[in-house]
Amino acid sequence: MGIFTTSLARGDLTCLTGRFVKDGVCFIHRDMQKTHRLPGDQILKISETDRNPAFMNKGGKQCMKSFGVLEGVKVAHATSSLAGPFAAGLFADWGADCIWLENPSTIDLLRWRKNMIEQDRRNQRSMLLDIPSPIGRKIFFELIKDVHIFIETSKGGQWAKWGLTDEVLWEQNPALVIVHGSGYGQDGIPEYVSRPSYDPVAQAFSGFMAMQGDDHSGPIMASPQPGDAFMALMIAASALAALHRAQKTGKGESIDVAQYECLVRIQQGMPADYFNSGEQFPRQGSKAKWIAGFGAYTCKDGEKVFLLCAGGGVMKRAIPEFGLEYGSELFPAGLDQVFTGTPGAPVFDAAIEKYCMARTAKEVDERLNSVGIPCSLINEFRHLLDNPQYVARETITEWETIAGEKFKGINIIPRFKNSPGKILRGAPSSGYDNEAILSELGYSDAHIKEFYEKKVITKTQG
Repeated sequence: MGIFTTSLARGDLTCLTGRFVKDGVCFIHRDMQKTHRLPGDQILKISETDRNPAFMNKGGKQCMKSFGVLEGVKVAHATSSLAGPFAAGLFADWGADCIWLENPSTIDLLRWRKNMIEQDRRNQRSMLLDIPSPIGRKIFFELIKDVHIFIETSKGGQWAKWGLTDEVLWEQNPALVIVHGSGYGQDGIPEYVSRPSYDPVAQAFSGFMAMQGDDHSGPIMASPQPGDAFMALMIAASALAALHRAQKTGKGESIDVAQYECLVRIQQGMPADYFNSGEQFPRQGSKAKWIAGFGAYTCKDGEKVFLLCAGGGVMKRAIPEFGLEYGSELFPAGLDQVFTGTPGAPVFDAAIEKYCMARTAKEVDERLNSVGIPCSLINEFRHLLDNPQYVARETITEWETIAGEKFKGINIIPRFKNSPGKILRGAPSSGYDNEAILSELGYSDAHIKEFYEKKVITKTQG
């Protein structure tokens, strides 16, 4: 929801975030209509240019540029580390007004990773607020009255222990979409619900880690943090689905996202293979164990490529490309993959190895793709900056931090044609937007000074 400005004197009408206060009466704006009736039949006209954007620009000055498919959506999140902030970061990239609520006593534990913070917290605003304190609770209630989506990540039941249950939050905003992210969920066995968890712990608990590595290395941690990434996508997708419903019905939703369940859900049919057939999916290593021609191969220059030979058309081209006979007894016509355990599998794999060792990785990559065989160099980050596809699509871009420094990172992904995302500001330092946000809520400079003195809000340098 946007913030609206008018030409009326501030003493006559106080403009807040989607709310209008006159003579002590608050009027809630929820449907983005352009005409609002105030006491005494006064009519307030609001133009499109009066809408506030998704954030404040450098120094707290209003930046009157709205954008994206989530223009008009307001998100608040009390999250740290990776999953919650990543989900909120997607919303901010797509145009939502995203407010990051950090705890003054325990700010985001990954603040030390400055590049990651800049990449994944751009376009957001920050308020360092002691939510459980009496004054902090009051401020938080004022804030969420005009928020569409609220995300928190903590151990299951933590917010209920503070007395901030879903029902209490819905008293402030009946249409609020609430997302609870945790390691083990909000209910179930109490000993599990209260457990702390991080991504690798969820990998271990979900069965995901057991499939990583090879027969010699044993189970290994997958990086970088797939559990956090998948959890973030689950949070984003479920929150937007619930918002769609809330906008139709006026009734909010509470969503319980357990990280281990996210990792179980994305393992394709592999858990079901065991549940129904007793088959434990084996660790693959750098080459798939069920078909040949699916994996990493070393080339003449010591670099590696990854290729996947599967599908009738691909196999029709791949078998002769690697010097073998298509339509032979080993590789009959119509073959769509070479299964491990068949006579053709070791022959096919050996032919690919020979083919690659006779060429550089670049030569293999270019040749195989030219004939329609899926293949790629195994790139390191150093290869990305001058890759022509990365350059052509501007996958890597540059923006300015709040300190005025140039920063290079990943662009807005995915891409929207008609309402594209934008990077309009770098990541905020902790509490960077305290004054701007509190002013929008109607608090005076004297109130804000008092909040600092009582340590309800704080601010860090940077």
